[in-house]
Amino acid sequence: MPLPFLRLCIASLWLVSEVALVCAQPQDFVHTQIIGGIDSPTSMAFLPDGRALICRKIGEVLITSPIDQPPVTSTTYMEIPADNTAEHGLIGVWIDPDFANNQQVWFYYSTFGMHDRLSRFTHLGDSAQMSSEVVVWETTVPYTDCCHTGGALAFLPDGTIFLAVGDDYTPANAQDLSSPFGKLHRFLPDGTAPTDNPYYDATPGLYNANGVLKTVYASGFRNPYRGDYDPVTGRFYIGVVGANNHQLAWEDIVLAAPAANYGWPLCGELGRMPDGSCDDPQFTDPVFSYHHQGTGAAITAGFTYRGSSFPAAWDGRFFVGEFIRGWMKWLTFDAQGTTVASQGPFLDTTALGGVQSNFCTQLLQGPGDALYYLSYYDDLITFEGGLHRVTYEPTGTRPECLSFSADLTSGIGPALSVSFSGDANDPLGGTLTYVWEFGDGTPADTAANTSHLYQGPGNYSAELLVINATDTASCGTIPITVEPHTLTLDVELMLDGPFDPITGLMRDQLRIAGLVPLTEPYSALGFSLTTGTGATIATSVLATSGPSAIVDWVLIELRASSDPINVLQRFPALVRRDGQVVGLNGSALPITLAPAISAYIAVRHRNHLGVMTAAPLSLSTAAIAVNFRAAATTCYGATPRRTVGTVRTLWAGNVSIDGLLRYVGAFNDRDPILVAIGGSPPTATTTGYVQADVNLDGVVKYAGIRNDRDVILICIGGSAPTATRAEGLP
Repeated sequence: MPLPFLRLCIASLWLVSEVALVCAQPQDFVHTQIIGGIDSPTSMAFLPDGRALICRKIGEVLITSPIDQPPVTSTTYMEIPADNTAEHGLIGVWIDPDFANNQQVWFYYSTFGMHDRLSRFTHLGDSAQMSSEVVVWETTVPYTDCCHTGGALAFLPDGTIFLAVGDDYTPANAQDLSSPFGKLHRFLPDGTAPTDNPYYDATPGLYNANGVLKTVYASGFRNPYRGDYDPVTGRFYIGVVGANNHQLAWEDIVLAAPAANYGWPLCGELGRMPDGSCDDPQFTDPVFSYHHQGTGAAITAGFTYRGSSFPAAWDGRFFVGEFIRGWMKWLTFDAQGTTVASQGPFLDTTALGGVQSNFCTQLLQGPGDALYYLSYYDDLITFEGGLHRVTYEPTGTRPECLSFSADLTSGIGPALSVSFSGDANDPLGGTLTYVWEFGDGTPADTAANTSHLYQGPGNYSAELLVINATDTASCGTIPITVEPHTLTLDVELMLDGPFDPITGLMRDQLRIAGLVPLTEPYSALGFSLTTGTGATIATSVLATSGPSAIVDWVLIELRASSDPINVLQRFPALVRRDGQVVGLNGSALPITLAPAISAYIAVRHRNHLGVMTAAPLSLSTAAIAVNFRAAATTCYGATPRRTVGTVRTLWAGNVSIDGLLRYVGAFNDRDPILVAIGGSPPTATTTGYVQADVNLDGVVKYAGIRNDRDVILICIGGSAPTATRAEGLP
């Protein structure tokens, strides 16, 4: 969590507040969050009119209102169908150098066809359409692994384009000149290789006579994620994210050169001199490196400052960020651009105090010649990021902040009311406008003294802006933390296997036979629980009969609203005959701590298909109810539940726990039933608390009355044994 920020550091300054005062870093530089609450932001670019385009990893592009007119808002600019798995997704956005004439914007993204692609689109004022896409370049072969998409790009003065692509998590690709992965490519705006590329020849097609991809300009990259071309020096610097062994790994900046080989993986975790240079002279050394020294690191480079709003000493300094460690530094290179001549901290809590640049995904020089950076996460509770700005604002005509405070900086949710007050002086003698930005996506307030209701849990950053006739001053930010609150979950469901449509209840034969285990069974089945691993129940819990009798153990899951694949919580509970899910005492509703502001609610059972709400539900309450038995409750997926009269039940028969019911074929759910009874004769049975006991009666049967095999056939549709039934979970 960033520390609170204040633009002035005056030893005698007094506040009626618990908020600590922290100097700006460096002196007279002001850090401001322009817009927050953005889920998974990866890249940004500024339009000439002062608006920003912000990419989200999932493929959504946002367009903001003018960033110099607070409060800044955003709307959807376009949706790009990007493969969002692992490190893939929508990675980069750039404005065409001739935008004034051609209105083109460029995006680098991963396709569902498993290619890394660079395309250009036509800007339509407030949006762009997929129909305007012109595919310029993409990897010649599909990627096959999870990670390392790269993304460093530059438009060069000669009309060509640099694009650096990662090694597809396959180190050998970086040294294979026939592979597009692990390379810096140079090509024309139509995607073809220029004739002066180092590996170009007249051989028809994409490859030269030696099988080298003709767009390759340099090789030996792991993950060249961000880079910057400096038109003053003509240099293209690329930040290369290092490997995962923190005892050996390095983070690098390299200088692009034709036919250069930067050595990965031979000069990577190993093959290094103490200063980070490669011990094999055939490889080109990085121009700047730092060792992991046992902790995580991931470099985000960067840009060369060429503006006029920073003092003259900052001209030509290269800014570089650190995604994991949360700092930002400046570098200067020697006359040849090959060695760091000097360096210093810029946003670095260790060296300067103040705020840190959390999870920085991109740095740019932008409107007003300020430094802008994009944070993937501003905190690790809401897991949302934002756009930030650092400006140089020496005192003068700007309003002078005298005090700003909050009566609370933390409290237990679901709702937390915080009172804010601010005071400032206008050196021009005019009337000041106060703007409180609350950091939770709600509208700003323009009163000097106000209150705000935060819905939690979450970490927020409230900022006070003070505006006079000529300037806007940021008094700083106050961190507000709404702690996770107690959340009661009222969940109801029916398991199809033991459900009796005549009584409207489930059968509890496992309990009657004494087969329900006293220890939760899911850890042993390979489920990773966030809480309750190895949880037990008292024998008295299983003594209750009637509609409140326990049928079996179930799992409750809370899944992230931004990506329901991400399980925030998974813990065991019990389900009764009447469908009520209860805690481990067998009667009270399950209680947990709210892990997020909103989440999908899912339930799972060891041999039934799981079910999940169709949309995330607000957890900013003390209790939440979900009735999966009811037809009115919409669920995720095409046919996530079975219809039995007026009741909805969870599909039975997922014996193999793979999320797909199969009656025949590989990994089918029928054969484990036959195996459980011993294989032959098919009329044999076995008893116990067994996965293959689909109807939960304590007896596994392959044939005969109430056998477990027919349940699977019925649930896949009944007539076509080759049919399947997919689980309603992502």
